[in-house]
Amino acid sequence: MARPRIRDYFQQDLDQNQNITSKQRAILQASLDLFAEKGFDQTSTSDIAQRAGVAEGTVYRRYKTKAALRDAVLAPIAAKIVPILASDFSEDELHRRYPSLQAFLTAVVNDRMQFVQNNLKELKVIFEMAAFDATRRERILSQIAPQMVQQVGSVLDQLKADKLMVDWPNDLIIQTLLSQVFGYIARLMMGFPGTSFDRERTYLIAVLTKVLTPGENDQLEID
Repeated sequence: MARPRIRDYFQQDLDQNQNITSKQRAILQASLDLFAEKGFDQTSTSDIAQRAGVAEGTVYRRYKTKAALRDAVLAPIAAKIVPILASDFSEDELHRRYPSLQAFLTAVVNDRMQFVQNNLKELKVIFEMAAFDATRRERILSQIAPQMVQQVGSVLDQLKADKLMVDWPNDLIIQTLLSQVFGYIARLMMGFPGTSFDRERTYLIAVLTKVLTPGENDQLEID
């Protein structure tokens, strides 16, 4: 069974929001779809109105500027959907006992990179909208790690107990994981030449395995 995508969660949130009208739902859904397809700057309110099946004046009555419309699209994504997606791991991944660090990292990297591939257009919308808004960017990022710590913490604890992973605090381990995954996302957003799913996956797994493998000097000394 296919796992939900960003668009699915966004549609679900709109359907459950009793504070907006059916026309607002259509406008917001059309906005996300068009921002994903064409980009924010290349999308006009006329495009949005046509996709939503409303008059262009209706768009302006509901949302005075295109920036306000952008904010209305990003608000539920930042507040509700990002935290869900940050911890959207399959039950099999959460309850499996991994025989090695590489097996765990392979499962996590494959899962998150596949998620990026499946939601690339929507992620570009989020990236573009948050890139120049420090407050919103910090709000989004601050919700990701705590969700992951809560959901995958038991797996990390087991790997550490089995001496398969460095004995670092779980939040720092997840920070390390996220830094590599976000680097991959940034690479896609900026259109780096030569980007290959298999190449990047192999690299990420190799780097993370090297960093998180326990050794003589893996204890952090924090004053």
